[in-house]
Amino acid sequence: MGEWVGLDNIKWALDSFTKNPYLDMTEATRNTLIFFAWNFIVETPIAVVLAYVFYKKLPGNKFFTICLYLPCIVSTTVMVSVYKSAIGADGPLAMLWEALGRKWTYPISDESTSMITLLIYQLWTGYGLNIILFRSAMNRIPREIFEAAALDGISMFKELTSIIIPLIWPTLSSMLILSIAGMFGSQGPILLFTNGNYGTMTIGHAMYLQYKEYGQVSRAAAIGLLFTVIGIPLVFFSRWCANKIGGEYEY
Repeated sequence: MGEWVGLDNIKWALDSFTKNPYLDMTEATRNTLIFFAWNFIVETPIAVVLAYVFYKKLPGNKFFTICLYLPCIVSTTVMVSVYKSAIGADGPLAMLWEALGRKWTYPISDESTSMITLLIYQLWTGYGLNIILFRSAMNRIPREIFEAAALDGISMFKELTSIIIPLIWPTLSSMLILSIAGMFGSQGPILLFTNGNYGTMTIGHAMYLQYKEYGQVSRAAAIGLLFTVIGIPLVFFSRWCANKIGGEYEY
């Protein structure tokens, strides 16, 4: 039986925002929100547009299909190794950079570039599954809707924004709500790249370190409980917003 410590672990988690020299929870929260915003503002819109390209079978859609589905099939360890080789000292980017007379610095180990390097990796590998889901949702839309719109001379941009997005909104909103629900537990590619160093700590990785490396199960649980209390209202609020924004469509 463990010793009862009351709210000491909760206090430790709260102190990590200001007083804990071993864990900067402010940094972890900021990076977690950056990863979430990157997924919501950058990756999701790109996934919707690419899914639309594949759906319309526009020129180049087969090439993009192969390029973007591969990261979903290939092992994460392999993808990380390929990415590290590409940006490493002997990689093509370093060779090109040094050919221009510049000194190449490994971007992952530089605090000024480590986060953007991880975000680019996330962009490269992160939306293949989303494309599959969005394209499946588009395939369920009756063709008659597009035929009627074509008779009115609708443009592709208008078709995407006024027909496609409203009709696949249930899929979009569900993915948004699930992303918010798992936001504080997700650690992204941190473990395989930096282990939380170079200013890349996230909340999910902080919990992992407390449990796996330091054996502090109760502290990991305290961090999880703290952000669960924050996350539950966010989930219900996002669901309310999604229902208000999307409306109801039947087809």
